[in-house]
Amino acid sequence: MASEEGVEDLLIEIHRPSLLEVIEDRNRTLNKKSQIHRLVYIAKLSNENFDRAEVGHHYEKYIKKLQEDFQSEPTTGLMLIYMKYIVHVVESSSETLLKMIKFLHQGVTSEHGFESVAKILIISHDIPYRIFQQWGFRTIDIEAHQMEAYEPPGSTEELVIDVLRQLLKMGSFLATQPKTSLKSAMDSIHERIPEHLPQQAAVHYLLAEDDPCMILPKEFIDIYEKPFDVTLEGDRVWPIQTKLFPYN
Repeated sequence: MASEEGVEDLLIEIHRPSLLEVIEDRNRTLNKKSQIHRLVYIAKLSNENFDRAEVGHHYEKYIKKLQEDFQSEPTTGLMLIYMKYIVHVVESSSETLLKMIKFLHQGVTSEHGFESVAKILIISHDIPYRIFQQWGFRTIDIEAHQMEAYEPPGSTEELVIDVLRQLLKMGSFLATQPKTSLKSAMDSIHERIPEHLPQQAAVHYLLAEDDPCMILPKEFIDIYEKPFDVTLEGDRVWPIQTKLFPYN
């Protein structure tokens, strides 16, 4: 007669969860409908005379439309609109982020778009938690001088990491604020946590620098839309194999 320990070991072996089940259980625990990803990109405004609030409302309207279309994970994040540049963090599902990148590329290539150039700094997949509880934008009224003379202390990749670290710390700071004072905290981030605010000179440098650690929106879109040129082993066999079953 099998011992109780042996039976328990057998049951555990039979009902061993798969990686997918583990991920789904974790998502249910975190109240997540699907995996959450984080996109961070920078852009340059195509016209300095734009109403920057209009730029923010333009993105806000599009994000609401995406939420209505997909009805899955909500979109959270923060868009910082400087005098000439944009720094944008977006947290949502992979479908939403791909649509957002296409929307950004459309703005860059359009004659009437708000952006003249944009670069993706990072896309973090399956992040454990959000650092922003809602999406919003803020205009930063700080003039920056002699940006052309800016030289980073290290490599371009290290500068990208520094910018990302600042944004994560900014999100962590905002996450600790009570909901009643969150709006005032976001309105005064340049005064309360200036050390976590990416420098405009650094953004200017990254947009001008041609470094493979960053990717253009068009390059990212091509990864998803262009088919892979893959040659299967069966394609190298002659004569061509006859399929035994019909395929549609």
